[in-house]
Amino acid sequence: MLGVVVVGDSIIKRVDRVICRADRLNRTVCCLPGARVRHVVDRVDRLLGGAGEDPAVMVHIGTNDKVSGRWKDLKNDFRELGSKLKKRSSKVVFSEILPVPRATVERQREIREVNAWLKAWCRKEGFGFLEHWAHFALGRKELYKKDGYKNNWDITIPVLFI
Repeated sequence: MLGVVVVGDSIIKRVDRVICRADRLNRTVCCLPGARVRHVVDRVDRLLGGAGEDPAVMVHIGTNDKVSGRWKDLKNDFRELGSKLKKRSSKVVFSEILPVPRATVERQREIREVNAWLKAWCRKEGFGFLEHWAHFALGRKELYKKDGYKNNWDITIPVLFI
């Protein structure tokens, strides 16, 4: 049976309802609220410990990383994460960082730059890459709660993972 592991920050906190529904024994969602890329690098072995041989791994991380002044460090963290994941799985997919509601234009630009680099790096390394930016950046207000800051999970989860 193929193991599936979804790892990420709080943006994935309720995806287990969708991801694990079909096969709870072989699918795992590891939600690490507030996590940065470095935190996932440090936990790869524990997170994939029970996932079996060559699990499919989907990673959604990076929203909590501050890019300004850390661009080189962030790239190195992603590279190290990719290297560790390659040792455990031949089926790795990185999900692009979503736009942050009500963030400054500069912050959104930084996220787009990270995503462009991440997409090119994934292609070079043989990883999959999921693009979601257009769904969130094109004024789809229903994807966010009324406060405009948090995701409306009942609508966001199907957009991201189905």
